[in-house]
Amino acid sequence: MSSIVPGPKKKLEEEITAARSGAKPLDASALSPSAPRQEQLTGLDVFPDSVRTAIEAEHIRLTALDTNRRKTADRAVPAVVEALDSLLGEITDRLGKPRLFGKPAALPEPSSEAAELLGIPADSVDTGSGRAAVRTLKQLRAQLKDLETTPDHDRLTRISTLTIRLSVALEASPGSAALVPQALNRYTQAIPDPQWSQTFPEKLDSWKQALS
Repeated sequence: MSSIVPGPKKKLEEEITAARSGAKPLDASALSPSAPRQEQLTGLDVFPDSVRTAIEAEHIRLTALDTNRRKTADRAVPAVVEALDSLLGEITDRLGKPRLFGKPAALPEPSSEAAELLGIPADSVDTGSGRAAVRTLKQLRAQLKDLETTPDHDRLTRISTLTIRLSVALEASPGSAALVPQALNRYTQAIPDPQWSQTFPEKLDSWKQALS
């Protein structure tokens, strides 16, 4: 009795479903049969599951772009958007709902390492409005939905870098929550940031070091 082999489209759907459920990382070759095998990332055990999922999805997209496979990169966008949206929701929850009356709850003092990770110079560390930060996070989630239908890879890379390292900073030190409003403000004002020009491996190394 002959076995039924799933077609390419069915196999792709199965690969994406498995990746989203966390069963296994999505390989770029699943998105494009002619693509080279995806290099497996190592040392990701230091990250929470939600951050690791975002890193793996972003790695697939950027690898496709680096190898001039724009269509493959476009097909990887929904997985990136879904992972980043989940992280932005977690960040919002970590900040807490802004109080309408009274003083906000005191946050632990942020560390200089957290400021450096978020691209904030040591001599300009400041705390901002939690209410404004929550609004910005909501706007970023809306922007992600737009990018899912009309991919802008440069813009998505910036949002991805911001979101992942905010999550990493909060995981590394609860006091980093005090820096989130300033980090978001610097992003919206397009203030130059060292990580915008770094390669993905360089960013990944800095994120790993923050949790080591």
